Amino acid sequence: MAPSAIDIPALPQRVEKTYPPANIFNVKENKFDKPIEIQSEGREKALAQPEGSAAIVIDNGSSAVRAGWSFESNPRITAPPIMAKYRDRKLGKTYSFAGTDCYADTTARGHIRNAFELGTGIVSNWDVEEHMLDWTFLKLGMNDADGAIDMPIVMTETVANLPYSRKSLNEIIFECYGAPSLALGIDSLFSYRYNKGKTGLVVSSSYSSTHVIPVYNSKPMLAQAIRLNWGGWHAAEYLLKLIRLKYPAFPGKLNASQAENMLKDHCYVSKAYDDEIRSYLDWTGLEDRDIVIQYPYTEEVIVRKSEEELARITERKKESGRRLQEQAAKMRLEKLMRKEQELEYYKKVQGKIVDANKKDTKRLLDAEDMKDEAHLERTIKELEKSIRRARTKDVGGDPEEEQEAPDFSLLEVPDDQLDEAGIKTKRHQRLLKSA
Repeated sequence: MAPSAIDIPALPQRVEKTYPPANIFNVKENKFDKPIEIQSEGREKALAQPEGSAAIVIDNGSSAVRAGWSFESNPRITAPPIMAKYRDRKLGKTYSFAGTDCYADTTARGHIRNAFELGTGIVSNWDVEEHMLDWTFLKLGMNDADGAIDMPIVMTETVANLPYSRKSLNEIIFECYGAPSLALGIDSLFSYRYNKGKTGLVVSSSYSSTHVIPVYNSKPMLAQAIRLNWGGWHAAEYLLKLIRLKYPAFPGKLNASQAENMLKDHCYVSKAYDDEIRSYLDWTGLEDRDIVIQYPYTEEVIVRKSEEELARITERKKESGRRLQEQAAKMRLEKLMRKEQELEYYKKVQGKIVDANKKDTKRLLDAEDMKDEAHLERTIKELEKSIRRARTKDVGGDPEEEQEAPDFSLLEVPDDQLDEAGIKTKRHQRLLKSA
């Protein structure tokens, strides 16, 4: 039998796909792990070296300061170039922190200052730089030296460093610490020389910028060096702007340190950018590329109440409403009683004015801040009207009580027979009648 035109074709069954769980990573904040101990044995090893062969090496970077000894392959200290200083008014003491110690105290976190200007390799806060050097020498065990640093120092600096910055650093190293010698150089060229490079193109991508320096016969050609305004700080700042643009109403706090940790943990340099972007959103392998960052979140716990609890809550609300209504009624009754007392008082004043002469009448009206008898009459009428409304609402007065009929007696009187006050009253009556 042929199918009819009204038969509904069977829909194909949908096969539910199962997806692997998402890669969820908790957001990382800069935190204090453990204190860095004072390493006095480093200085003892340096003193045991042949004379002139040991030196303190400090990589003075804008993202991290790394310090150690020239006869060791790894730095002993790595910390950000920051400091925090605040005064506790209760204890009357001033506390100062440097490096990772700034994250150990909650109050110190709010007073953190960086030695470098953001996005550059130029030292802008020399008090922070000096404090950071104090902390570095202390951790290297140089506090045993008699008021001076008795070791040569090798430090890195940015390409084309400003003369003022170099002068300030020399003053600190020689005048404050009394170091015997100081050697300044560029970290990428130090590395190129250590790896026995002679002629080539050095590409140094740092936290604040990227430099391309040609080297010929082991001599850097700094006059032909090129600086690109892009580094780790710019990448983290760009990532942070993208996140804020995509989630403008995000309830959590987004800061630069979180973006830097995301950049370090989850970002990479593509070897074939165009090919990778072309197939980046394909389903194949998307679950491996999809990364979810979890911010701190407290889930709201909804407590389900029983019928008896809901009934008790409703009854409490009703009882509270009744109490509020009783209080409001009591306040309205007190207000009504005050108005009745005022009405009785003004009527007594009105009765005194009837038998008084003009002088006594003016004295009585001035005592009550009244301009004339009409003002007193209006006040009495307003009080009577207000009292009638209050009685109708609260005491149970008759709502059908006859209202005083409006007076339009002056509308038929010519203007030449009225004084100025009468003309004003006639105009008011005309407005009332038209309304």
